[in-house]
Amino acid sequence: MMSALSRRAFIAASAAAALGPTAALAESHPRPRSAPLGAAGFRVGAFQVTPLFDGTFPLPLPIIPDAQSPAGAALLRAADLPAKGPVPIPVNAFALERNGRLALIDCGCGSLFGADFGKAFGAMAGAGIDPAKVETIHLTHLHGDHAGGLLAADGTARFPKARVTVQLKEIAFWSDDAMLARAPDDMKPFFKIARDVLAAYGNRIEPLEGVAALAPGVLAMPFPGHTPGHMGVLIEDGPERILLWTDVLHTAALQFPHPGWSLLFDVDMAEARATRLRLLDLVSADKIAVMGSHLGVRGLIEPRGAGYAFAT
Repeated sequence: MMSALSRRAFIAASAAAALGPTAALAESHPRPRSAPLGAAGFRVGAFQVTPLFDGTFPLPLPIIPDAQSPAGAALLRAADLPAKGPVPIPVNAFALERNGRLALIDCGCGSLFGADFGKAFGAMAGAGIDPAKVETIHLTHLHGDHAGGLLAADGTARFPKARVTVQLKEIAFWSDDAMLARAPDDMKPFFKIARDVLAAYGNRIEPLEGVAALAPGVLAMPFPGHTPGHMGVLIEDGPERILLWTDVLHTAALQFPHPGWSLLFDVDMAEARATRLRLLDLVSADKIAVMGSHLGVRGLIEPRGAGYAFAT
């Protein structure tokens, strides 16, 4: 099924047409199950996938403008969350191992955001994973909660031998001086983090262009909008598969019932919305299991009213 999924996702990522706005939903959606801290590892055929819990971010509700509404308050109350926020979202990276070859998909925050984060390395130790054996790090994008862990506290490369894959569009965006000059002040630190990571790894950065094979059974798939070079990773072995869609969706309680709601963190909120809507349609139709950097658990997605439900 990989060839079919890659073809459809490529078309979805590059199509110009966006889906229409999502209608408001009533409280007919079941309460999303809470994400456990440090979700258990699992197998996809011969692959061992280990989620690496890095911390929990209290997302202020104004970051999701549409959620500041009666519909948003009702969904948060149904999930036993404060109606005015914040919304707790887990931060996860992933270790991927097959036949003794070890890769990471993102690396958490590292020391960027204080002691409440950077727990991915403790999660590695708890799972018996030796960071020194990491050969490759697949960066889904260059936000600090995904790329910060690549840097030691002194700003040097934490993985001095690993190669790092990242989409060329992602590199170009964060390296663009004109874009930095136009960016609002609260976004400029994002540029510094991205540039520090790129500088620390230098010629060990391997740019990707669109859909790309990362290893046998592992496919990079562009999902633009959250950032220009944001991507997910499809892992498949025989009939077993999972899509790690990283930041396509941030909060299960709000964005499954209202997939049209985007975050101010999205570089292009409209494109992020269009990508999310197309991808939700794809994975629900093809019954592809997903897990995200901010979901915490894996599951299947099914249509529910004008939105979707997440079954774990």
